[in-house]
Amino acid sequence: MPRYKPVRSHGFTFLFAYDQTDPALLHIFARHLTTIEDALRTWFDPQAEDVWNEQRQRFETRSETHVLYWTWLEDGQTVLIISCFTRED
Repeated sequence: MPRYKPVRSHGFTFLFAYDQTDPALLHIFARHLTTIEDALRTWFDPQAEDVWNEQRQRFETRSETHVLYWTWLEDGQTVLIISCFTRED
């Protein structure tokens, strides 16, 4: 089974990791019950706030409903989605 599920959207490739405990599920769903659509909606939300976390070497994008952790694998092309969860988590 592949380690990541690639998803193309608006000229970017997003890589979503499969869960280590349950490799049939994406990590974001297995751990936080969030979906690819939740992550993409947060990433593309023009109202969301992007913050660089120097300690963790990742971006943290906060929308009204979700928090997305991500980083570039290839600047401007490939985005690794680290985690996505609702703001209530």
